Amino acid sequence: MKSKRPTIITILSGGALLTDVCVYLFIALYTLAATLVSLHRFWQYEVFYYDFGIFDAAIWKVAHFKLPIVDHLVVGGKLIFADHFSPSMFLLSPIYWITSRPEALLIAQSLAVGLSALVLYALGKHVLKNPLAIFAVIVSYLLFVGTQNALIADIHEVTFMMLPLMFIFYAIAADRKKLFWISFFITLGFKESSSLLGMGLAVYIYLYNRKWAKTALLVACISALWGYLTTQVIIPYFYGQKYFYTPSLNPNPFVTLLTLFDDPIKRKTLLWSFTSFGFLPLLYPPAWPLILQDIAARFMQKEFALRWGLGLHYSAQLAVIMAVSSVMAIRTISTRFRAPLVVTGISVLLILVSVYLHQFKLHGPLGLSYNPAFYAHTKNFAFLNDLISRVPKGATVMAQNNIAPHMIHTHDVYLLRESYSSFMPEYFVLDLRDGQNFNDFFGARIDVLKITLPKDTNYEVIYRTNDQMIYKRKK
Repeated sequence: MKSKRPTIITILSGGALLTDVCVYLFIALYTLAATLVSLHRFWQYEVFYYDFGIFDAAIWKVAHFKLPIVDHLVVGGKLIFADHFSPSMFLLSPIYWITSRPEALLIAQSLAVGLSALVLYALGKHVLKNPLAIFAVIVSYLLFVGTQNALIADIHEVTFMMLPLMFIFYAIAADRKKLFWISFFITLGFKESSSLLGMGLAVYIYLYNRKWAKTALLVACISALWGYLTTQVIIPYFYGQKYFYTPSLNPNPFVTLLTLFDDPIKRKTLLWSFTSFGFLPLLYPPAWPLILQDIAARFMQKEFALRWGLGLHYSAQLAVIMAVSSVMAIRTISTRFRAPLVVTGISVLLILVSVYLHQFKLHGPLGLSYNPAFYAHTKNFAFLNDLISRVPKGATVMAQNNIAPHMIHTHDVYLLRESYSSFMPEYFVLDLRDGQNFNDFFGARIDVLKITLPKDTNYEVIYRTNDQMIYKRKK
């Protein structure tokens, strides 16, 4: 009788009990830490309409069978597809059949990354014999500051995409094509730029297993078609103009190559990304095209320098690639040297480097989860909860970047801007305290609003403290 191929469930349920307990406990604690930090940042008004609110509004509307039309400073009043094409995000819509709390998306994001670590564990158990090595890569993957920043930077499609992307690599290693294709199409659907990832995957698949050569060719063709349709047809159709995020490439390949290293931020990103994984990805050539496409897509966009660093969500995809390539590099090392002590030494060093970078050098943001002062700070924002509660539900409201996410499900919300005359919302909600995060007023010239709103005879102040106020449109 032909034996069945092991599934991810059977792989996870087998193996050394002590290793399983350590891995499951670490992933569970990490997921809890990510959830707590994300929730308290939301309650501390450090989560913003850009980008949490944009995705949340779209998902909320689809969950209630409405068109995902969102307020946006560039493509406002249009379907969210005018900005990015991310239909896979709507797989999250059923969450809002169960709850109306926007925090649910933050919990879901933490769970997605935690589950991706479990898939990485299954992948590691499938290709490695050293439990410590598997655990070390998982520690590197989760403590990597790029992963941590993705978890605490609102919500983003590429952060959720880490789960199906990890499934892709597991499916390739386990020779499970059905799982591969399901994961691949879901991954493509998270963003139009996933077409570049798909091209890199095609090369990876061909180099990893020549028996999948036809699959690799099909993946390349589908990815190219996806990239063309989304950036040249679908997004321009909804936007009404050409695709906004097209990178500017220099025809001189040498100049193009230099753009990968021409800024200190880029060099630091490369240094700390590879250091976080013990430079192991450099020992696994099949992953090089994947790493290169991710770095090139970020570094060649001069107009978006924010993407060059390890902040926000821009290293989420890279984290998965680096983790998988580290597993494969360790397999190569163990096969070539057949010296368990070498692999053990690498594993211990990997854990020590990851902990050092997280705790002392790069100061991973999830360190807030074991800082009591961080939790105590949450109660200081009760005054903003009270401010919001004074606006009638269902009203049209214009609010600043950090307040708007708290009103999306109960009000018709617009992001604060000084050119409000074409909107004429029923209410303005303002918090004008000094020393706020500059992102709180993203999209608005508050200095202009401080002058124009008090002079606007269409509005009157109905609530005021020293720094907070609510304007209501006169009937």
